[in-house]
Amino acid sequence: MTIDDIDLRILDMLQRNGRMSQAKIAGAVGLTTPSVNERIKKMERHGMIRGFVAILDHEKMGLPLTAYVDVALEHPRHEKSFIEGISKLLGVQECHYLAGEYAYRLKVKAADPATLADFLQRHLLSIKGVERTRTQISLASKKESTLLPLMPDREAKK
Repeated sequence: MTIDDIDLRILDMLQRNGRMSQAKIAGAVGLTTPSVNERIKKMERHGMIRGFVAILDHEKMGLPLTAYVDVALEHPRHEKSFIEGISKLLGVQECHYLAGEYAYRLKVKAADPATLADFLQRHLLSIKGVERTRTQISLASKKESTLLPLMPDREAKK
């Protein structure tokens, strides 16, 4: 699917405020509300919009600790079961495949160091094929964002 500048503007508005009304978006891009609705539905069908969610404050939800856990597997044959295993763990927010000494890097949220240690011992290290881990705890987050740079001109003007 090819997208035009209007689609990019619609996507940029939605990624900033997923609850923005289609009527407001239509006014901003110069289309009718049904046209905007159809464009959004089309982008959903093509997987450009994966869904709409509420972004929760992890600290207010009692999960102030962020850790980055690098994971080495015994052998590549364990990758499928590892991915299946971590997919079931809600504390794992992200999993990235890496080049280098460790195969994966996980972003994990936890209530405190003891809860993180329990998560590592009881859940992560019990997944078949996990050989070793290395954990780094974030002291503070200076930037967290879900935004993609869809409108580079908008960034340059700030």
